[in-house]
Amino acid sequence: MKIEYRRNLPHLQYVGATFFITFCLKGSLPAEVVRRLVDERQAALRQIQQKPPTSDEIVNVHKRYFAKIDRILDQGTSGNRWLQNRSIAELLADKIKSYDGESYDLIAFCIMPNHVHLVVDSSVQLEKVSGLSQPDDQHYRQLFTVLQQIKGSTAYGANRMLNRTGAFWQPESYDHVVRNVQELKNIVNYTLQNPVQAGLVTDWRDWPFSFLNERIY
Repeated sequence: MKIEYRRNLPHLQYVGATFFITFCLKGSLPAEVVRRLVDERQAALRQIQQKPPTSDEIVNVHKRYFAKIDRILDQGTSGNRWLQNRSIAELLADKIKSYDGESYDLIAFCIMPNHVHLVVDSSVQLEKVSGLSQPDDQHYRQLFTVLQQIKGSTAYGANRMLNRTGAFWQPESYDHVVRNVQELKNIVNYTLQNPVQAGLVTDWRDWPFSFLNERIY
């Protein structure tokens, strides 16, 4: 069962799936760079669609697109780095954890200076929609709704800390449905190692804004 919603990019919200989500601060991705990368991705998709593409080929195109986005975020050459403020990072971490066990099982996250990686399992909600032909808001809280709530409340709190107004988060998020156990392991490792790859620490355990739920993983 899946739900589709759109903003600038298509998203498939599979009910009960495990998700890898990335969202970032407003202005951390220059619009012209995003447009160029979107064009490159579309060209790559058109190329593989000259013959019936496999699901792995399509996924790999999207993975390459995301990897380029993440490298730009790690470089941090555009926008602000408000998430390196400990109070703001703690506010965000507490909000993410507040949905654990209710809207999702929280597996891992990493709060970088200008973006966030989040790995969650939404199957905790499956009992609520058992027997329903289509989940509704009363029985199932869709992932994009949870993200809106996380981003909305933390934007308000962070702006108060910074004594500013205006958009705090980029409206778009980048999400990926985790397909198997091995991919989950790779994604969790990628999430935790992000500060190491960005040159911020030498051991991921030294990064104060990383989280791994050892109860689940």
